[in-house]
Parts: sequence; C-alpha cells; structure tokens
Amino acid sequence: RVHEAVIQNRGHWRRTAQAVLALYAPTEDVYAVAQERESDRNNVSLPARTILEMAICECPTAGGHQLSRWKLGELLAKAALLVEVAMDSDAVNSDLIEPRIGLHLNGEYDIDRGFHNTVIKPFLTAYFREGFEGAAGRYTKLYRDEHPAERTRADEVFSADFIRAFQVEFGLTPDEAVDGLAELMDLAVEFQNVVVETTLGDLKTRLSKTRGLSSEACEAFIRTFGIFHRPAWDKPPPGFRMKDIIPWRFRRRLSSTAKPILLFGEHDDDKVFFGAGALRLGFGYLLERSERGHLPQEFFISAEMKQYIGAVNSERGLEFARTVADQLRQIGWEVRNEVQMTELGAPAELGDVDVLAWKPTGEIQIIECKRLQLARTVAEVAEICRRFRGEAKDELDKHIQRINWIKGSPLGLQRVVGYSPDPDRIDDRLVTNTHVPMMYLSSLPIRPDKIGPLRDLPEE
Repeated sequence: RVHEAVIQNRGHWRRTAQAVLALYAPTEDVYAVAQERESDRNNVSLPARTILEMAICECPTAGGHQLSRWKLGELLAKAALLVEVAMDSDAVNSDLIEPRIGLHLNGEYDIDRGFHNTVIKPFLTAYFREGFEGAAGRYTKLYRDEHPAERTRADEVFSADFIRAFQVEFGLTPDEAVDGLAELMDLAVEFQNVVVETTLGDLKTRLSKTRGLSSEACEAFIRTFGIFHRPAWDKPPPGFRMKDIIPWRFRRRLSSTAKPILLFGEHDDDKVFFGAGALRLGFGYLLERSERGHLPQEFFISAEMKQYIGAVNSERGLEFARTVADQLRQIGWEVRNEVQMTELGAPAELGDVDVLAWKPTGEIQIIECKRLQLARTVAEVAEICRRFRGEAKDELDKHIQRINWIKGSPLGLQRVVGYSPDPDRIDDRLVTNTHVPMMYLSSLPIRPDKIGPLRDLPEE
C-alpha cells in the first residue's frame, strides 16, 4: 500500500504539472518544490520495492510477527540507508570521490559529496525539470476522448521483428500479455482495491477461462511478470546474477518493477499479491523498453531478442543523427550525414562524421551524435563518464581525433562545403538525446557547453 500510494501521488503531480506552473510563481520555486517532492517519493518507493522483493523470499505466509506501522517505518529507513551506503560505495569504487569516511558515535558518517554536488545533483535537476515540463506539455491530452471503438492489435503497433523476438523471449505474444494485464486489472476493479491478494490457481483460472489463454501462455505470463518465493533473498536463482537483485541497480531482471506480481509459491493454493499501479507501470516498463531498445542485451536470454535490441539501437542511433541533421536544416544550415573521413583525406580508422553542417558564411559544425540511456544511479553515471573521458580509444576520444585531424587539415572539407574553410570557424559538438552527466564535468577535452541534447544546438 505504501508503494501504491507513492505511484498515485507521483501520477497526481504529473497530471497537475501545468496547473501548478500556472498558479504559482516564481517558476524556479515551483521546480524546486516539485523536485523535492519527487526526491521524497524516491526515498520511499525504492525502499518499499526493496522490502517487497525481500519479503517475497524471507517472510512466511503463516506464523511469524504481524508487521506494525512502527516496524514498517524502521524497515523503510534501514532499506533507504542500505541503498545510500551502497551508492556511496559505488562512488568510491568508481574513483568519483576520495575514499575517506568520517564515522560518528551516533552511527552516522560523512563522505566526500563533491561529485554529487557538482555533477549528479545538477544532472538530475536538469533531467527532472525536462520531465516536469514534458508532463505540463501533455496536460491537454488528459481531457481528450481518444479511446478507440475497437481494441488495437499488437501487429498494428509493433513491428513483426519485435513481436517474434518477444514471443521467443517470453513464451507468449504481446497480445496475450495485454490480455493478461487486462484481466488482472479487472480483478482489482472487482476487489475494489489497488492491492490484490488471490491464489495462483484462481489467477490461472481467470486467465484461461476469461481471456482464453492456453495453459502454456498462462505459465509464460506468470513467469514473465512474477517474482517467485525463493529460500533466501540475497541468493539469486539459477540463471540470474547478483546485479539482478541488489536494489541500488536499475534494469534488474528480478526487480518488482519488471516483475510486479509477487508469488509465494508454484502451487495452486499459494498466495499471489500485486498492486494495480505497480502492475500497470511494470507492464509498460517491460513492453515499452523492450520495443524501444532501452533495456541492455544482457537483460534477455534469447538470441532473437538480443539481436532485435542490437538492430533497433543501431537503427535508432542513425535515426537520431538524421533528426539532428533535419533540425539544423530548419535553422538554415547545409547538412550531410555520415561523411566518411576518407572522403576528407583522413585515414579510414577515423571512421565518419555523424553530422557535418555548414553555412556559406563560413561556419562549420562537426557533430557527434549519441543516443544514450538515462543514467539513474551512481554506477551508471560512473559508467557513462568512463566511456566519455576523452582518453585513448574511448567514445569521446574518437570524436576528438576526428576534430583534431579536420582542424589540422581543413582543406579536406573544401570538396564537401564548396569553399576553403577557416580553422577558427570550425566548431564541434557532442549532441545527445537526453541530459548526460558529462555536461557537468570540467575535466574533458571538450567544453561542457558543447555537450547536450538537441535543443541546445546553436541557431546562429
């Protein structure tokens, strides 16, 4: 119920974002208050999910002690502390902060927060603001009657490649997954409760009789969206790794986000629990992120889904570069995509320029496009920063090498832009699809203001 309350409260703030911005001023104070509330929600929701994942393994269905509100508060606090300490540990092990800890007699500790204050905090602030503005921009959609007269089939929405990969990976079709979700939501409506308690046997019966799912599809649906009891929470089952269960990681295969149905066993009379809000979010998380390639290949088992993820990310990376090119054209630039460095006279190992843009007045832009996943944890921030340090053979170094070669041999551009370029008027950028932590680093061989999403492109 705690977790469902957080989901409901977050949804309320998103639905009323436009109204809040319109009613209160100054705007900066609105963003600050809204972000503080979101931080409070995160400080409850992640510990709540952690306790849910632990409880399905460690708590008995009979006997034991009844959980009191006081004990629940203590568990939430301890889970929050567990996550905080683990993230500090990640920061130390990633060489983001000095490994010095000051311990106090009351059990609290001090640690270097420099990286958090200069990189992580402004990065998350910018990301939150973008999301809040996006929610405000979708305000009018809340009042449109867009419900179709007939249900849309999966093959009208998803590609045949995705449907095939999804079925091989999970053992059921996207349509069968939607049917399963709809039946569980109907069950919550019948119970008139956002938290549903039933049995595995009743769940299978409803899926097969009401929705017509085969016994194989029923089993696949439950396996895909369910976390089963196991003897110990801190020991992953066969086929999984520790990174799939530790709560300070994201994109985990055994998280209650990806698997929102909690099952105390595999027999028909074993208890099953789920929250309607968590179920809706978890279903969207798995289906949408799989289709868009937002989950890593190691999240999946089948070769078909891994191949699909690789292909869709490759294609959407190219599509992103084309989108950057189109935006530049709209503001008056001449543009070419994927200009091979060999065409400019450079060695083949330097690859290509994602977007080359120029104006007859002499300005030239050399743009590297990166479609990246949002970094949500210290470990993910550290991993992105590691990939883009500008050191030998990393992803930023390749861009820097191309820039240095072009500025050192500017006449190579003449055959493309049609005039002899001035090296002082050749600029470069790393354009990303989302806010990235490198935007707040001062130690890179490229200025932070040259790193960022599409809207930060120069218009002059």
